[in-house]
Amino acid sequence: MPVSTLGDHNGRMRLALVDELEEFVRRGALWDTTELDALIALLEADAVAESDAIAGLLSQTLRSIGLRAQLGEIPKRVAGDVEGIVYPRLWKIMEAVRDDMPDGELRIRVQVFNRRLARCFAAEQLDGSW
Repeated sequence: MPVSTLGDHNGRMRLALVDELEEFVRRGALWDTTELDALIALLEADAVAESDAIAGLLSQTLRSIGLRAQLGEIPKRVAGDVEGIVYPRLWKIMEAVRDDMPDGELRIRVQVFNRRLARCFAAEQLDGSW
């Protein structure tokens, strides 16, 4: 079920959720579909329960990785490129939450994350990798 991300953000992303993101990054769990799905489910649950639009936006961005993985094997070069986008972008989002940056800054960081992933996947398609 898609999570609405249009409304105002009614609070901050919970620090416990940021800790979960940090653990996900620490484990390097991006290519573990069970771990990725669990993180997405957690983000979506927070988006609904806490009216956290940022968690909803972030879940959609991470879902794109799972969708790409369903299309077939990801070449090592592309996997490295994706990791080079995902892990630093997640750190920037975690940093913004912990530094109590404005909601608009969080949205921008998630949007940049999403655009970089989209470009990476588009470049892969243009290269004929899949």
